[in-house]
Amino acid sequence: MWSFASERTLRRTACAAIAALALAAVVFYQAQNNLRPVGGDISIVKLLWLAGAILLWGVLPLLLLADPRLGLRLRRAFAALAALMLARAAVEGWMLYVTLNWSPWYGIAHDALCAAVLLAFASRAWPRNVLEGAVRTHLRVTAAFFAPEMYFAWYMQAHFVTKGATAIYFVPNDPAYAVVLRATAVAVVCLAMYLPLFLGRWILESGKETA
Repeated sequence: MWSFASERTLRRTACAAIAALALAAVVFYQAQNNLRPVGGDISIVKLLWLAGAILLWGVLPLLLLADPRLGLRLRRAFAALAALMLARAAVEGWMLYVTLNWSPWYGIAHDALCAAVLLAFASRAWPRNVLEGAVRTHLRVTAAFFAPEMYFAWYMQAHFVTKGATAIYFVPNDPAYAVVLRATAVAVVCLAMYLPLFLGRWILESGKETA
């Protein structure tokens, strides 16, 4: 399995990836709300959730699976998540922007599968040190954040048309959708509190085995 050559390279790559994701989020917001492609406008809070979800389920798994300080079982867990998310990006991207036949139920099923896979790996990964203990906990937290995502997808299928040329994929900043926007804000705050704590501990923690 591919690994970073050093912890310094890992830290630099992580910082660069987060910066690139932040820039991409700004560009996406401007394009989605000004150029108005298929999918409709996206609110700020939904943009923040989208960026946080990509970081949690897309960027971090690719970095963690290449962390040489972690045992093989933990790295395989993130490799499995990365593979599942890459497959989803390819399939749903085609459905969203080419065939225009996406259904939120596909996302809900995929979320449930990802959560189950991560919890299964977490139940079998016995940490050898403090770092692996933190990453094992991160596996469970990563799985838990699929719960609000499943609710958001359910809300989409209940309130929006998600197929055809007039499909809506994002919740706009409209008082009519205050319930889901508030729920998203709560999820964003929780993610914003958790991620810096985990990132700091993961990047700075030693991988030395405990006695």
